[in-house]
Parts: sequence; structure tokens; C-alpha cells
Amino acid sequence: MKRDLVRGGGIGLVVGALVGYPVSRLYLADIEAYTVLPLLVVAVAVAVPVGVLLALWLGISRPVRSALLAVVLLVVAKNAVDLVVASPGPRLAFAGFVVLAIVSCAGGAALAGTAALMPRVVAAVVVCGCVVATATVEQRRAEAWERRLRADTVASYKKSLPLVVPEVVPGRVLVQVWTIDDDVLALDYARDRRSEADVFVRISAGGDPRKACAAWERDFGACERAAADRWMTEKGANGRQVLFAGVGGRLVEVDSTVLGPDEALVVASGLRGVSAEYLVDFELPRGG
Repeated sequence: MKRDLVRGGGIGLVVGALVGYPVSRLYLADIEAYTVLPLLVVAVAVAVPVGVLLALWLGISRPVRSALLAVVLLVVAKNAVDLVVASPGPRLAFAGFVVLAIVSCAGGAALAGTAALMPRVVAAVVVCGCVVATATVEQRRAEAWERRLRADTVASYKKSLPLVVPEVVPGRVLVQVWTIDDDVLALDYARDRRSEADVFVRISAGGDPRKACAAWERDFGACERAAADRWMTEKGANGRQVLFAGVGGRLVEVDSTVLGPDEALVVASGLRGVSAEYLVDFELPRGG
């Protein structure tokens, strides 16, 4: 067992050096993973048979079994360390991977070659513990990331967006929220949450509804005054109409092919204030 342990460690040094470099490239700042993955695939494809050949050459007991076990131990160990060391630099990642490869290959060779029950039981318990701990920590990291994303999005909404929605959109419910140029709030409405959106409302902090409507006249019909500070244009081919309205100092655009002029005017008749948290809950993907 001791002989296999030492020789397995030597194999791990070679395997770690072969695979460690492309692995370390994944930890570069602003790296595009797809530029490194082909190199990593090639390194793994070369390292695995090299490990088996070295095991055969060095006379390690059960070389194929030890190589497969070493791969399992290395993957589990790397995942566990990744969760403990969140953002290592490339050099630290390379050195750490080499160390993990040495330990994994040595452990795989020793365990594959021993007939004793206790080392196998201990190894199985350690691997299971690492898997469970990795899954738990990864879940907590994902939850923390979601909380940070929500907090950052809420802060950006509060910074520049008009935090209002129409008082009512006839026959429709809000299904999606997004933003345009960081200062225009876009709201999508549908018959229910499972239906495709067919009413689109955009709310800007300010603007002239007549001028906003005039910008659409090239592709749509001429703008017509629908009411005080309300202008509408319509595209005859598909019945799409866009209403521009000044509401409380804000510019509201109601864009739809299903609402009639009177219904569009109802949408633009008034706004109600909402919290940034309310809007963000419609933008961020929901779990489940």
C-alpha cells in the first residue's frame, strides 16, 4: 500500500502538471471559458491514458481501477476546494490543482491496491461528506448570489426609473418588467401569467407626447390628438396602435394590437406608485 501511495503521488504530479495549466486559465479575470475549454479537454484526454500507462509502468496494483478512483477523488476534491476558496488567482489555482492531483492519485492507488476494509470505509465517508458539503455550500452560494442580484437591481431601479405603473390595464395583468436605457420602465401585460404579452407600456421620467408620437409617423400613420395631452398613431396593416400621453409629468406609451382607442386611454388615465421591490420581482426569474 505504501509503495502504491508513493508511486501514485508521482503520477499525480505528472497529471496535475498536464491538466493544471488549462484549469488555472479558467481563473483569469474576465476570461471567456470557451477559449480555454478545448485546451482543457485535450489535456484531460492526454492525462488519463498517461496516468494509466504510468501506473502500469510503475507496477501499481490494479492500475485501471486506481486511475478511475483517482479521477473521482480529484473531481470531488476540486469542487470542495472551489467552494472554500472562492476566487483564487491562476498561479494559486495551478499549484492547488497539482497538490490535489498528487493527493488524489496517491489515494486512488493506495485504496485500489489495499484489501483492508477500514481505509475504504474512511475514503467512502470522506467522499460522501465532500459531496454533501459541496452541494450544501453551492446552494447557499446560489441563494446569496440571488440576494445580491436582487439588491443590486432594486438599487438601480431606485436610482433612475419612474416607480409607477398604470392604475388599470383592461383585461390584463402585469407579467414582465424590464428596462430601456436605464431610465425607461417597460411593462408587459397579458390575459394571465401563462399567456403571451399583448399590451406593452413604456414609462419615461418625462417627455413631450406630441414629439414622441411624431417620431413614429414614418412607419405608422399620422398622429391624431385623442384627448388633452394624448396623441395616437396607428399602423393600418395589423391594427397596431401606440398612444402617447403625458401623465403627472411622465411620458406614457401604450403599444398594442388588441386594445381599442378607449381602452388605451383608460391605461393612460392615471398612474400609481409602486416600490422598486415590487417591480424587480417581475423582472428576476422565479425559482420553482
